[in-house]
Amino acid sequence: MLKFLLGVLKFVGGLILTLVIVLAAYLFWWSGSAHEPINVRPAAAYTSPGGPILIFGGTRGTGLEIVRQLRERGESVTVAVRATSNTAELKKLGVNTVVADALDPATVNAALASGTYSAVISTLGTTRGEQTKRPDYIGNRNVIDAAKAAGVKRFVFTTVIGTGNSYETAPRMSRRFLKDVIALKDQAEQHLRASGLDYTIIRPGGLGDVPATGTAILADDPQAFSYIGRVDLATLAVQALGDPATISKTYNAYDPSRKTMARMFF
Repeated sequence: MLKFLLGVLKFVGGLILTLVIVLAAYLFWWSGSAHEPINVRPAAAYTSPGGPILIFGGTRGTGLEIVRQLRERGESVTVAVRATSNTAELKKLGVNTVVADALDPATVNAALASGTYSAVISTLGTTRGEQTKRPDYIGNRNVIDAAKAAGVKRFVFTTVIGTGNSYETAPRMSRRFLKDVIALKDQAEQHLRASGLDYTIIRPGGLGDVPATGTAILADDPQAFSYIGRVDLATLAVQALGDPATISKTYNAYDPSRKTMARMFF
């Protein structure tokens, strides 16, 4: 019996070791892409859009970082918030707010009518809740339509790698986990392209709250994939806002410093 138990323990130990090796291999080698991006857009000096900017999704995450960077550049920024949103960070930044629920077209239209905006930025999205209650498509569609009706021309939109022609670029696990989100964001992208607005779409891959590297770029290449920090993604969105060469373009956000998932931890 003792010999049998030792054999079982040895087998289990070997299995655990194998799993650890496979996990390490995935983190350091298999989670990224060996593809080298083409059609890279060099970082351009920031140019102001020349008027107030309205942001949807600006209370946290990438959206809040975009707000912070625009305020550092002296821009007048208004953030559309829900009545229940925590606006403490926005108040610290001296940002105007307007109450709007992206799923309610009337309040979105009212938000656009609250000022004369030169540009709209949307980072709206969620992985939670029923499809009809997610802003990924319906909410962004409402914002796009309201921007067009209000005469706003410039629109910057962050989505995700896996939409449209970048579907095969997203890791298989991400495609399964984010299947519904990818489908909704793809619909939103298509709606924006058909709107006639001067759009720029930016698709990040693996996204996290990690220190900025300052090495992220925009690649007009649906096969480009890397992981990226929110601060770096926000920097790309801000740069694209004032760069007319990015109009009518869909970019993958690519950070050569974070080619694999391991670079999000080490």
